[in-house]
Amino acid sequence: MSDCRNAGGRWPPAEIMRRAVLEKDAGPIPFVDTEAAARHLALTPHTLECYRSVGGGPAFYKFGRHVRYAVRDLDAWAAARRHERTRGDGSRRY
Repeated sequence: MSDCRNAGGRWPPAEIMRRAVLEKDAGPIPFVDTEAAARHLALTPHTLECYRSVGGGPAFYKFGRHVRYAVRDLDAWAAARRHERTRGDGSRRY
């Protein structure tokens, strides 16, 4: 096994960088932070923070101390809240 240290002391060593395959386009971003999720849903970040605390909001992920939302989960959560009218039966109640 080769030694990972190099003469210049820089990480990563040139040998590893030569073998690395760099992606120019990783595709669409699958996860967003709270601020971007709030913009996506036209909500405030505080509203999403409250949903995380009391429940009822979109599913989220924790990566260490970082909260992230999957864009597909945000879209599914929003679609589940779609309504055709404000009342369920459409009858007049006055």
